Amino acid sequence: MRLQRDRIVRATIECISRMGIKRTSIASICQQAGLSAGAVYVHFRNKDEIIAEALQFGAMTGSMLPRSWATFRAQITNLESQMGFDVATAARARLQLYAECVHPGPLHDMLKPQIERSRDVLVQYLRTMADEGKIRLVMSPLQTALSIASLIDGMLWIALSSDRPLDELREDLSAGLDCFVTAVDP
Repeated sequence: MRLQRDRIVRATIECISRMGIKRTSIASICQQAGLSAGAVYVHFRNKDEIIAEALQFGAMTGSMLPRSWATFRAQITNLESQMGFDVATAARARLQLYAECVHPGPLHDMLKPQIERSRDVLVQYLRTMADEGKIRLVMSPLQTALSIASLIDGMLWIALSSDRPLDELREDLSAGLDCFVTAVDP
């Protein structure tokens, strides 16, 4: 049952990436997942519940973060795949979700706590790495976390909207990260 639920959420992310939230329907999710509407309704009451789970899919947790800045930096600049999606699909879906969630309403209310949790995880990670002497921060951990998130999402948005190949972002992301964080040699 868990595999089928994941399949529905993944199909939803694919649909959101291609069509946006408003044009994504239960029918399009079913078609993408290769499931009947009945199978979808076994797991979710409505589209809003599916979207809510899609919002949380792949959310950052402390256990996901590596113990070295070099590995973290490599993960950010690795644009091969994210959560089993090609980077363009993952980025389009995330940007579609963010764009829809900036308006007051249920989606905003669902996304806000998730963004705050992810931000807090990154803030704590940066604080710990700095306290352990592994990195030096130019700004506070909060300012750095916000800057890193903005850098990643902003570069992805600009690349996608201008048809720039995403693999060209590696060097730009690396240079941007270097403006915020300096690795300390052991």
